[in-house]
Amino acid sequence: MTWQPPETAPKAGTFLADVGWPWPVVAMWSESQATWIYAEVQHSIYGGKSDPMFISETDEELRAWMPLPEVRR
Repeated sequence: MTWQPPETAPKAGTFLADVGWPWPVVAMWSESQATWIYAEVQHSIYGGKSDPMFISETDEELRAWMPLPEVRR
């Protein structure tokens, strides 16, 4: 798989996105926000326990995309 230009990104479903970070993120088009959104994994420590969470972000611009790899069973 190779990176595709951002203007060809699908507006249905999810894909891997390059938003300028050192790693790819899972992204999708948001009709309600009229922008690309992606999941950012974060951890917070509250009461001595680690709590992983996903946050929808829209700050970075989509630079490139590629389909999600197939899951092999």
